[in-house]
Amino acid sequence: MNRWAFFALLLTGTVALAAPPQTVYRCGPDGRVYSQTPCADGKALSTDDPRSASQQKAGREVAERDAEQARRLADERRQGEAAAKAQQAAGFKTAPAAEPASAPPRKPKAKTAAPGADAAMSPAMRVPAQATTGK
Repeated sequence: MNRWAFFALLLTGTVALAAPPQTVYRCGPDGRVYSQTPCADGKALSTDDPRSASQQKAGREVAERDAEQARRLADERRQGEAAAKAQQAAGFKTAPAAEPASAPPRKPKAKTAAPGADAAMSPAMRVPAQATTGK
């Protein structure tokens, strides 16, 4: 799961904690439709949070830490972009953006050549076969 989807999930969870309990109905032939209004073949579902108060508190603390880290990363990115913009305005060529210090190091991808291929030569080009027409 990528970082932004995780943050969106946490945000949704924290919003749900603030909302009062609601009745949700599972409807449809396969039970794949959810509604806040009762339906003919619907079944009421419980939306109560089964976690204890300490678990809820721990979840809120994790969400707050993640939000703070997201703010720090966004600030780092904005500072880097501003510095690059200032260098471009001064006429300097900018190098590709470096990863922030707080980001985990990435492993370089290993390049492999085909067996017996000369590394100085470009890769072979594949051309689709010509269709033959029978007369």
